[in-house]
Amino acid sequence: MRVALVTSAIVAGTACIITANIIFYGILSEVNSKLPPDQQIDFLFVNLKSFDIVRRHAGLFPGSQKRKRMFIWAGAGFALLLLTFLSGFL
Repeated sequence: MRVALVTSAIVAGTACIITANIIFYGILSEVNSKLPPDQQIDFLFVNLKSFDIVRRHAGLFPGSQKRKRMFIWAGAGFALLLLTFLSGFL
């Protein structure tokens, strides 16, 4: 029973992180749509500029709920994975 619960938590946590990542790439596409072609951010090295991208998105789209949804999904995913990891020590 415990193995199934741990496995489910790992799968759910990973799914949350993947969902947050999908939302982030939507944010990146919106930011790139507002930038000139020579200033657009490449998808390859996006992790180095992730906070800058979110900050730019907040400036360009202040009413967007995507940032909030991304942080909620990422937080839930990290919390699930952290709790799963810590459950091995209890």
